[in-house]
Amino acid sequence: MNNKGFSLIELLAVIAILGVIALITYPIIGEVLESTEKKTFKSSVEELINITEIDYSEYTRNGSANYLYNGNTITCDICTNDIKYNGEIEEGKGSIVINNGKTIAVNVESKYYTATLNEKGKIEINKKE
Repeated sequence: MNNKGFSLIELLAVIAILGVIALITYPIIGEVLESTEKKTFKSSVEELINITEIDYSEYTRNGSANYLYNGNTITCDICTNDIKYNGEIEEGKGSIVINNGKTIAVNVESKYYTATLNEKGKIEINKKE
């Protein structure tokens, strides 16, 4: 009798092979996704810093300005207008401090990451615990 289908053993072997492939690739894909999320968050924080620095210089501000970020709005302690931010930081909030035109402090967080300014003036991204 010529049977043109697959036997149960052949199907189980294919499923087992696919399972092994999934076990091998899952951690790799997870690392790639996390790396991409971190880069996206860092890029968004850099954009926030640029927006606040432009606002600070555009209005010829002097001294220290504390910009507070919450959702899609940036407020400033010495500003009269709120700044709309259309970027996407999931559950984002934080602050950026500019003193005499230079960003001196950054503390922004999302649902999964935090961003701070290190002693060298570079943005550091850390995963929340």
